[in-house]
Parts: sequence; structure tokens; C-alpha cells
Amino acid sequence: VRVQLGLTAEQMPLACVLEGGTWAAGRALAQQLHGGKPPLNIESDGTVF
Repeated sequence: VRVQLGLTAEQMPLACVLEGGTWAAGRALAQQLHGGKPPLNIESDGTVF
């Protein structure tokens, strides 16, 4: 990924690559499972306590 983007390890550490991959995979899976809706639906009247 770094080579394709022309970045060094300092500019794009492995943690950023892993975070980006897992986030994208999680969003794709959520789209399939929940139709793009949030995983939790909260019914509320807006009261904050």
C-alpha cells in the first residue's frame, strides 16, 4: 500500500493501514447485515438524565 501511494513508514504506519482496512471491512459488513442502518436502534423521547 505504501509503495503504491508513494509513502514512507513514517508517513503511513502499519497501524493506519490496519485501522483503515478493518474500518472499511466493518462498514461493508454492516451494510450487508443492517442495510446501512446503525447496529443499534434506540427509541427515545430525547430525555437526557
